[in-house]
Amino acid sequence: MKKKMYVLGVAALVTAMLALSGVAHSAMWVGAEIGGNFPLNTDVKVDAGPITGTLTGVGIQPSVIGGAIIGYDFVNSGFGGRAWPDWMKYFSFATDVTYNKFNIKTNQTIGVILNGVNFGNFVGQRDGYLKGYEVAWTFLFMAHYGFLRDSEVPSGRINPYIGVGPAILWSGIENPVSNGTANAINVALVVEPGIRWMALPNVSIDTAMRYRYAAPSYDVGSNTTLTLNPLHQFAFLLRANYHF
Repeated sequence: MKKKMYVLGVAALVTAMLALSGVAHSAMWVGAEIGGNFPLNTDVKVDAGPITGTLTGVGIQPSVIGGAIIGYDFVNSGFGGRAWPDWMKYFSFATDVTYNKFNIKTNQTIGVILNGVNFGNFVGQRDGYLKGYEVAWTFLFMAHYGFLRDSEVPSGRINPYIGVGPAILWSGIENPVSNGTANAINVALVVEPGIRWMALPNVSIDTAMRYRYAAPSYDVGSNTTLTLNPLHQFAFLLRANYHF
């Protein structure tokens, strides 16, 4: 009886060790992310019926960006693991939701073009901001390669990667024509190069730079629409992930 219990105990210990060592190959991972979002100056296209124009060089304030992510590595162990072909271990899929403020300073200098006539630069007289927000639901298809592989982390302790995919962007700005907020839903393009650092077999840290392109259009009333095109944004992200 004692011998049987001993054998069962050793088997359980070996199973637990194998499960722990396999964490580095876990298919699923979740994480939290935070960073800074830096939009480039943009042009605002104005369509007000017979009057069309462009406000050039409109600056948007940098802001904090944060969110949560869930991802899947195409490996054959861990939660959700499947018998994928070996070459698929270099690919992953992830989706995340991020939020950041989207404030436009109102007393900045901008260029004005109306009906094709350049009226030069003007300085806004109102102090403060047109306050806004952005919520992005992003889908990334990722390719990566691991360096510094060892028995504890066979996939590599340093993994440069690049992710590309679409995003659904919900955004809004304080309506400059009437009270309330002008909202928009648009499709965006996202590209994210980064490096994943395996701190532990089941814990990783990502350092990434995310680029997002969109052209949101807002109906501000009085038959007037404002379109920010192009809207280029760069976010520097720090992400902590748990693999299971």
